[in-house]
Amino acid sequence: MKCLSDIVYDPRHDLAFDLYLPDNLKADACVIYAHGGGFRRGHKAHVETGHFALKLTEAGFAMASISYRLRTGLDAFSQEDVAHIEAQMVRTAKVGLNLSPNLYGAAFIAAMEDMSHAIEYLWVEGECFGIASRKVGVLGVSAGGIAGLALAYPPKPWMRRVSRPDTVVAISSAIVQPWRLEQDGPPCLMFHGPQDRIIALSNAQLGTARAQQVGAPVVLIDTKVKGHVSQVDEVLDGSHPDGTPYMQMVVDQFARLREED
Repeated sequence: MKCLSDIVYDPRHDLAFDLYLPDNLKADACVIYAHGGGFRRGHKAHVETGHFALKLTEAGFAMASISYRLRTGLDAFSQEDVAHIEAQMVRTAKVGLNLSPNLYGAAFIAAMEDMSHAIEYLWVEGECFGIASRKVGVLGVSAGGIAGLALAYPPKPWMRRVSRPDTVVAISSAIVQPWRLEQDGPPCLMFHGPQDRIIALSNAQLGTARAQQVGAPVVLIDTKVKGHVSQVDEVLDGSHPDGTPYMQMVVDQFARLREED
């Protein structure tokens, strides 16, 4: 595995990613990795980043571990966007989710926008890094997964302003605007477990219940492992009851990026 560090994808906000590539510097497609931290903290070089990068590069993918804006307030947005964000926060609070407002406010929207900019950068420059496909996946943990799931099914005012991933894997996350799910959206795979004090399993279950109602391609796997951060280790090293390693399920999800239209 090779790593190209600090590739700036958004100079306006001084945002960069570390690009992990297979040893031969050729990749079938790229997966964006988005760290957790409640949209308040975290870093693109978090401890688990290299573990996911190794697994994905061994499977023939590139992985771009992105930085994104943190602690973004409403003052970063236009008055029109502020009105949209505040209205969406009210609606999220009413649909039955049990989440901190920090996970679906201004900082959440900023992270979603930044992830979109990273996708657009890879569309333009990916071939220069040896990435064969323009399709891009997202692997997000906690807040990073929330942003990835939202980008797959973006808020209506942002629908024409952001670029959607082709598939998403989210760990310890939730769909914070389940009313945006639709039948023809990108396929999403979610991993979660019980007794999660940060993002309760019931939040992920609410989103998948809505997905079943509208026929959206969203699948939730309950690992039966307790806790929030423990899900990362379980996805990296654990297995489904049928014997399939969870990481193989992640790789299979991103194999969709190799498929031709």
